[in-house]
Amino acid sequence: MSEIFQEPTAVLTLSGRPQDLPLTPFAKRRVRLVEIRLDRLDPSHWSQRAKEAERAFPSARLIGTLRLEKDGGNWPDSQDRRGAIESALALRRWDYVDIEDDAPQREELLELVQTKSPATRIVLSRHSFEAVSGETMMDQLEAVARSAQACGAEVAKWAGRVLDPNEVGPELLRWLSLYGGPAIPAMFLMGVGAESWRVAAAKLSGGWGYAHDGTGAVAPGQLPWTVFDALLGSIPACKEWNQSWFRGVESAVELAMREEVQA
Repeated sequence: MSEIFQEPTAVLTLSGRPQDLPLTPFAKRRVRLVEIRLDRLDPSHWSQRAKEAERAFPSARLIGTLRLEKDGGNWPDSQDRRGAIESALALRRWDYVDIEDDAPQREELLELVQTKSPATRIVLSRHSFEAVSGETMMDQLEAVARSAQACGAEVAKWAGRVLDPNEVGPELLRWLSLYGGPAIPAMFLMGVGAESWRVAAAKLSGGWGYAHDGTGAVAPGQLPWTVFDALLGSIPACKEWNQSWFRGVESAVELAMREEVQA
């Protein structure tokens, strides 16, 4: 995996203006990765939001994401995305750009990033908003991991709903404990009650987990960044699926969520 991030890392998904967020200066200095959801902004504001993020989070690397409607984003599926990403790359050098593994323009977009911004790394992602079985989830995980390795993506991301989290969640964690691919794993469950699985996946894999900026989740099951980051730092490490360890994760997440509501 990348030498830049070898510990579980909470990615802050930025929805509002950084200067308006309920984050302390100390918390902002701790943020290492910021995802700017370009699909939630007018393109005329992309450059300004990136500059605001750089000022607010001096230690962070920036991820540019233009999420399609079919993948849970705001960018119309029918609207030109190649031209939009090319415009985003012309504005600045992004540290990362998110490209969907199953997008019709995948190869074209990967080539565009490589040509226009060779230093920009790729987050290769896939989302499953329809609940899938454990077998289908495993097939998708393997497919994303293979694709990431084949195209040289630095991060392999999968986020999905499953038919039975209590049955499938352990399968995901077992798979992550054995994952040996070169790409950083960012693989987790979505949906109501997925918070503990998100934290456990990042902690066990040493990969990325996505959290919201305090203004509200942009994907089902997201925790506030401050809560996610604190949990990653306080929960004991684990190298393989262990039910007792996961029960401890559940308890820690439930307590943190209660305290967040009461704060």
